[in-house]
Amino acid sequence: MAISCGDSRGHAADGADVKMKKKPAGTTAVSDSMKTEMALQLEREVIRDRVRTIYRMVKQENVNLGGSVDNDLLDRQFCSKSWNKLLMAVRMKEHNTNSLFFEVNHWTMLYDTDLVDFDEFEVKNNSMMELGGVRTATVNFTVYTAHTYTPARIDLVYEDGEWKIDNFYNLKYMLNMRASMWQYLGNDMMSYFI
Repeated sequence: MAISCGDSRGHAADGADVKMKKKPAGTTAVSDSMKTEMALQLEREVIRDRVRTIYRMVKQENVNLGGSVDNDLLDRQFCSKSWNKLLMAVRMKEHNTNSLFFEVNHWTMLYDTDLVDFDEFEVKNNSMMELGGVRTATVNFTVYTAHTYTPARIDLVYEDGEWKIDNFYNLKYMLNMRASMWQYLGNDMMSYFI
């Protein structure tokens, strides 16, 4: 025995108005804030999983190649378009000047080849705000060898539906790889971007 109490507009069946309960003031702001924090936390987990997956592959590559990695393959697969464009300019200058830029391997953070492990991934910032259409994140982690460890950081950008690495930092030696690449290109950098 179902009895209709009103229609979809909130009117009672007999024509009397039914009063709708209003949410207390400030409830929406709290729930929006909680939703934003939950979304950021979920996004942090996605970013951490993505970075762990990338560095699991780097570690496997390192083991397979006896302590080294194929940087160019990893760069093409896991780095941003901007990083790869800058890297190509550096490679062109290396070729044209018969000099080498990279002293530290930006994937393993080492000067020499050695077996590495990666751990302690922590997402420090992630921006859900799309300033200029770019979503960014920063992840700190540690690179371990049998004899030492190196704190490291990467910047990521959300590009083509994936988080891509946009810069590498060796925190032990305070190296910002992107800034070092620009410095290496120097005053003639524009000739490498044409």
